[in-house]
Amino acid sequence: MSRWQDWHRAYDDADSPLVRRLAIVQHCIADALDAAPPGPIRVISMCAGEGRDLLGVLSDHPRSADVTGRLVELDPALAQRARAAAPARVEVSNGDASTTSAYAGAVPADLVLVCGVFGNVPDADIARTIRTLPSLCAPRATVVWTRHRRPPDRTIQARDAFAAAGFEEIAFEAPDDFLYGVGVHRLVTQPTLFAPDVEMFAFVGYDSLAGTCVECGFVYDIDRATIIRRLQTEAEAFVTQLHQLDGAAVRARPAPDVWSPLEYACHARDVLRVQHERVALIQREDSPTLVPMRRDERVVEDDYNGQDARVVADELVEAAGSLATLLTRLDDAGWARSALYNYPSPQLRTVEWIGAHTVHELQHHRGDISPADPA
Repeated sequence: MSRWQDWHRAYDDADSPLVRRLAIVQHCIADALDAAPPGPIRVISMCAGEGRDLLGVLSDHPRSADVTGRLVELDPALAQRARAAAPARVEVSNGDASTTSAYAGAVPADLVLVCGVFGNVPDADIARTIRTLPSLCAPRATVVWTRHRRPPDRTIQARDAFAAAGFEEIAFEAPDDFLYGVGVHRLVTQPTLFAPDVEMFAFVGYDSLAGTCVECGFVYDIDRATIIRRLQTEAEAFVTQLHQLDGAAVRARPAPDVWSPLEYACHARDVLRVQHERVALIQREDSPTLVPMRRDERVVEDDYNGQDARVVADELVEAAGSLATLLTRLDDAGWARSALYNYPSPQLRTVEWIGAHTVHELQHHRGDISPADPA
């Protein structure tokens, strides 16, 4: 089973954020179909997966018979599932959704779905894709898109990019207690000329978590001794940067939806503590399902920005040392034990991967509190 097939298992969990996101997206699609003028409605969907968003709406929408279109999905098993569920008038293409050629013959489209894409591409490609969308759109076309809102929240730049590309915002659904944002934009300028073979994005997904992080440069291919050493050195470097900030700067948010350095420090400390608990649990139980740490909720519930920065710094270093000590005590079998890890998608992860990922968390967020020196 591929990583993306495994990721889709989350749709079977009623409490998954993906289920909530799906419901919002389907509501936006239904609204777009309701608002469409009489006649055919042409739809395209990028990285469509199983096509649950569009196909779920078409199953009982009064305009379903008017809809034709193309869903593009690279994973053959996911594409086959979508094909089995799709009506004959909706084509499912097993191919690369990142180039405009994938949509030749299916555009200009009245409804363009870009769901599950922007969280899996380099930041620069979000704007590049949006700039290309007018060439895939019919006049007054609607685009529905999604993006997670983990700091730094890139939905802000995405919305600006849509405006710059000639779209007006119809809706942006981003409840305070929800990880995702769902946007709806309408093209209000003239569509541009379609051109084949234009690359819109490089779909890296979270493969970077198995290789190199495209944002901070962290390389996951590190050995166990390096994991243990870097847990401590990265924590110490994090604290050094934190101590360089004065009382006001350490609590200042660069933007309302971007954490302060102190909030990042509290998050790093709690990641280390949670990972310690998880590694210990994995040694006791066979392939447990790890409970999400509720990272965004903790910021508010534990008043991260109201905590004492020096105490937090000491706790961060202590937590790193505690996790490093626990890992030091493990034998080969202990490092190889695994659990179902929810982030970035539900997947079995070994203790060794969890250790490397925790080092990544420290390096990445150290860059967040000092962008000029991102490690």
